[in-house]
Amino acid sequence: MAYLVSIRSKLVLLIAGVSMVTIMVGFFVVTLSFANTIEDSLENDSVSQARRLAVDSVAYMSLGMAGQAREDLLGKTVLSAPHSVALFNDGGGIFARIERGAGEISEAGFLQEPAVIWDEEWLHVYQPVLDSLDEQLGTLYLKVSKSELAEKLEAFVLTLAVLLLAMVALAFILAQAMQRYISAPILRLANFTRRVTSSHDYDLRVPVESQDEIGLLSGTFNDMLETISEQQQIRDAAEKALRDKEVRLERAVAELQYLANYDSLTGLPNRALCMDRIAYAIKHANRTNTCTGVLYLDLDHFKDINDSLGHAVGDELLKATARRLSEMLREEDTLARLGGDEFVIIMTDIDSTENVIPAVSKILDHFDRQFQVSGYSLQSTVSVGVCVYPDDGQTVEALMKAADTAMYKAKEVGRNTYAFYESKMNKLAVWRQQLGSELQQAIARDQLFLVFQPKIGLADGRVHGAEALLRWRHPGLGGISPADFIPVAEHTGQIRRIGRWVLEESCAALKRWRDLGFGDLTVAVNLSAAQFRQADLVETLADLLKDYDIPPQSLELEITESMLVRDVEQAIRMLRRIKLLGLRVSIDDFGTGYSSLSYLRKFPLDSLKIDRSFVDEVGSNSDDTAITLAIISMAKSLRLKVIAEGVETPDQWAFLSEHQCDEIQGFLVSQGLRDDDFVAFMRDFSLEQIIAEAGQR
Repeated sequence: MAYLVSIRSKLVLLIAGVSMVTIMVGFFVVTLSFANTIEDSLENDSVSQARRLAVDSVAYMSLGMAGQAREDLLGKTVLSAPHSVALFNDGGGIFARIERGAGEISEAGFLQEPAVIWDEEWLHVYQPVLDSLDEQLGTLYLKVSKSELAEKLEAFVLTLAVLLLAMVALAFILAQAMQRYISAPILRLANFTRRVTSSHDYDLRVPVESQDEIGLLSGTFNDMLETISEQQQIRDAAEKALRDKEVRLERAVAELQYLANYDSLTGLPNRALCMDRIAYAIKHANRTNTCTGVLYLDLDHFKDINDSLGHAVGDELLKATARRLSEMLREEDTLARLGGDEFVIIMTDIDSTENVIPAVSKILDHFDRQFQVSGYSLQSTVSVGVCVYPDDGQTVEALMKAADTAMYKAKEVGRNTYAFYESKMNKLAVWRQQLGSELQQAIARDQLFLVFQPKIGLADGRVHGAEALLRWRHPGLGGISPADFIPVAEHTGQIRRIGRWVLEESCAALKRWRDLGFGDLTVAVNLSAAQFRQADLVETLADLLKDYDIPPQSLELEITESMLVRDVEQAIRMLRRIKLLGLRVSIDDFGTGYSSLSYLRKFPLDSLKIDRSFVDEVGSNSDDTAITLAIISMAKSLRLKVIAEGVETPDQWAFLSEHQCDEIQGFLVSQGLRDDDFVAFMRDFSLEQIIAEAGQR
C-alpha cells in the first residue's frame, strides 16, 4: 500500500491499468470471435457433408444395397475431425453405418426431423433422405467430434496470450515514461512546499518552468506565499485575540452555568436547581421507602426593611439569613433561594411528618437573635410552610404549591411561626380564585356598595363626617368580608378599578349630603397601594372634585405607613401634589407599622388614626394606654388631628375625650350605614343619648 502513496506510482498504475483493461477486453473479444468462427465453419462443413451424403444415399436405400452404401459413404466422407455416419431407415433401424473415431452409433440415436445439435463433446447433424417424389426413405446421421475445435482454440489463445504479455510490458514501459513527464514538475513543487513548510520562509518562490497547468499551479502557489507573508502578522494578532476571547468565553460559560443553577447573591441553589433537587429527593424517597420534607420560608416584613433602609441593607440581610440557615442544616439537606426573600429547605431521609417539627422549631429559635447588618441591629422573623412527600404531593410542582400554601397560612395566623399543609388550604386557594372571577362582574352587577361609619368630634359632640367602607353582597355567596376580597382584588389588579369606583361613589354621596344641607361633612376614603402609585391619581382626584362640584377639604384620603416608607421621596412628591388640590390626608392604622417622627415630620399630613388594637384595652392595659397617650402627644406636637377607631365602650370614649383625642368612630356610635340611613342618623344624632344608652347596657 505504501507504493500507492506517491503520484508517480498512481500515474503508472493508472496508465498501465487502462492499457491492460483495453488489451484484455480486446483479447476477450477476439477470442470469442475466433471461437464462434471455427464453430460456424465446422457446422457449415458438417451440414454440407451430410446433405451430399443424403443425396448419394437415395439409390442405395431404394435398392436395399446396405453394404454398397457403407463402402461408398466411407469413401465420400471427407471431414478431418473424428466422426461417425449412420443411415436410418424410415422405421428407425440402422441401414448402414461407418465409424471414424466417434464411436458406434446405435438405434437410440435416431431422429427423423432435420436438426443440428451441439453438446459438450459432439456436433450432431440429422439430414432426411428423400426420393425423387420427396418422400422420406430414412435419415442420415452425422456425429462429429469437437476436439479439433478445442485444439485450434487453445493454439489461438496461447498465441494471443504471448502477444498480450508483450503488449502489457510495452504499456508499462510507456506508463513509466509518461509519469516521469507528468509527475516530475509536481514532485518539484511538492519538495518546494515541504521546504517552505519546514522553514516557514514565505519569501521563497518556486520556479515557473512551463505555461501549462503545472506552471499555472506554480504561479498560483507563489501568489499564495505572498499573501501568506502579508497576512502572517494579521493572523498572529487575530490568533492572540481569539485566544483571549476563548478564555473570556470559557469564563463566561462557567459563570452562566453557575448562574443557571445558583443564586448570585447568596451562592445557594436557585429555583431551577431546587426543582431538580426535589425531584432527586422524591426518587431517593421511593428507593429507600422514606419521606422528603419541603420547607418554604419567607422573611416577615422584609419589604419594609428593604424600602426603609435600602436595597443594600436588604441584600446583606438575605446573605446573613442564608448563612444562618446553612448552619442549621444537616449535610444531606439542601437550602435554596427561590428569589426575593423566599428560601426552600429540602429534608431527605425522614421517617414521618413529626421528624420535621424539631428542625422547624430550631429555625424559628435561631431567628429570635437579631442580625447585625451594615451597622444595624435588625430583628427579622420568618414564616415557614411545611409539606411532606408523599402525603402532601406526588410531584415537584405539587409539593412546591403545597409548601407555598402552608407558608401563606403561617403568614395569616400571625407570622414568626410555621404551618403544615392541609387539604383545606387548597380549598382556600380555589375559593380565592372563585372570588377573583366573581369580583370582575361585581360592579357591573351592583353587588358592591358603600357604607359610611360616622366620625364624631369629642370637643363639640357633632358628626364631622364618615369613613367610606366597601362592602360586597353576592346573590349566591352572601356577604363577603373585605378581608377576603380586598387581597384578591390587589392580587388580580382589580383594586384600581374598584378604588376609582369607591372615590366616585364617595364624591356622589358628598354631593347629595351638601344638597340636603349637610355642607360641612367630610368623607374619608382608603387608598390602596396600587392607587397611590398611579401616575394619574392627582388628575383623577381633580376631575372628580370638578365633576361633583364639592370642596376639596371635604374629601380625606387615608393611607397606611407602609405605603409611605416604600419610596419616601416619591411619597412626599405625591402627597404635596394632593395637598395642592386642598384634600386632607390621614395615616390609617397608625402604630402598627414603622411609626417614627423622622418620617412624620417630612410628610404633609393632617391627621393620625390610632389603630383599634390599641383602643381595645386603653385604660385597662398599661402598654396600650401608654402607646395611645404617646401617639396623641406626638400628634399634638406635630399639630396633627387624632382619630381613634374601634371605640365600643363609654370608658374608651371617656379616656379618649379626657386626653384630647379629636374624633372617634366605632360601634359605640354606629356601625357602617347605607347612604339613606346615614342621613337619618345625622338628623337624629345625640352623643349624650348614645353614651347614656351604652352605659345602661
